[in-house]
Amino acid sequence: MAGQADTDALVVALGQSVLGDQRFANSDWGALALVIQLDGQESMSGYAYAPSGDWEAAIPASFDVLDHAEALRAAMAAAGKGEWKTCLVQIKRPGPKLTVDFDYEDVDRWAITPANLQQRVEELRPR
Repeated sequence: MAGQADTDALVVALGQSVLGDQRFANSDWGALALVIQLDGQESMSGYAYAPSGDWEAAIPASFDVLDHAEALRAAMAAAGKGEWKTCLVQIKRPGPKLTVDFDYEDVDRWAITPANLQQRVEELRPR
C-alpha cells in the first residue's frame, strides 16, 4: 500500500515531468494549467500563460506526463483514496509553485469546449 510520502513524491514527479517536457522547458511562460483525464479514454488539455497575461493552448510533447499521472492515480487508489477521474495541474512561476486538484466523480469538471473556452481559460489560470 502506498503511503503519503509515496504519493507526495509522485505529485512532485508529475510536476517535474511537466516542467521538464520539451514543450515547456525552454519557453517563456508564467503559468501552466493542464487537465488530465484518465477515466476511460486518456486525454490532456491545457494552457500556457505568458507573464503579460496572454495565453495559448499547450500540452506536453511527451507521454511521460500521462505515465506519471497514471502512477499517481494508482498509488492514491492503493492508499485507499479511490481512483480519480480527472486532475488539474497548475504551475506558477516564480517558484515554481505546483498545485494539483483531483475530481473523483465528474470527469467533465474541467472539460474544455468551444462554448466554455474563454471561461475555462480564466478559471484554470493559476493564481
